Amino acid sequence: MNAAPIDAAPAETQPVDPDREWTVWALGTLRELVDIDMRTARRLEGQHIVAGNRFEPPVIDFALSQARIARAVRLTIAMTERIREAYRTRKDAAEKAAVEIQERRQRRRAQVARAVAEALGPERPAGDGSKGAERPVAEPRESLTETEVLDVELDTLPIDEIVRRICRRLGREPGRLPQGWDDVVVEAEAAEPLDEPLTDPPPEAPEPSADAEEAGRPARKPPNSS
Repeated sequence: MNAAPIDAAPAETQPVDPDREWTVWALGTLRELVDIDMRTARRLEGQHIVAGNRFEPPVIDFALSQARIARAVRLTIAMTERIREAYRTRKDAAEKAAVEIQERRQRRRAQVARAVAEALGPERPAGDGSKGAERPVAEPRESLTETEVLDVELDTLPIDEIVRRICRRLGREPGRLPQGWDDVVVEAEAAEPLDEPLTDPPPEAPEPSADAEEAGRPARKPPNSS
């Protein structure tokens, strides 16, 4: 079990985390409750000792009071551990999600660079040399900087719109636009296909009626009256 403490004072460079602040406050409040219960238990113990030395009747039921205080302390400590573990679980999940988002953005950024290079490729002048042939790839990569605006675009806009914006930012019109994100296509293909297509069952043949049965039978010969 990870027993690393949760620091009450974060570093100045860290952003404010409401979940962390609430966890620190809750743990501090529970710690105060434990301190109050322990002081109460010690004070009752002292009063019980004094009353016993003076042969005075006890004012309260010392054993019952101590049992209740001990139970309250145990429950408070258990709640403290639950809050700590819940915070660590949420923190680990948030860090894992952040890593996945960054990896997805990196994949999408590379896909946008390739798409922009392909979109600008057909519009290159025919007389460009080998140095000019690398320009459509270099320009999009220089445009794809690590900015918050681009991260928002990668998360919210379709790839064809991003490619169109980058091409117009470079003063060019795209020759072709991609159809969709690679990761979206992969997720769609990863879905388990159905074993058989869902088709309506063939209609059941109606049961023959009595009239139909009579019509299908050969005609009976009339009985011989002779």
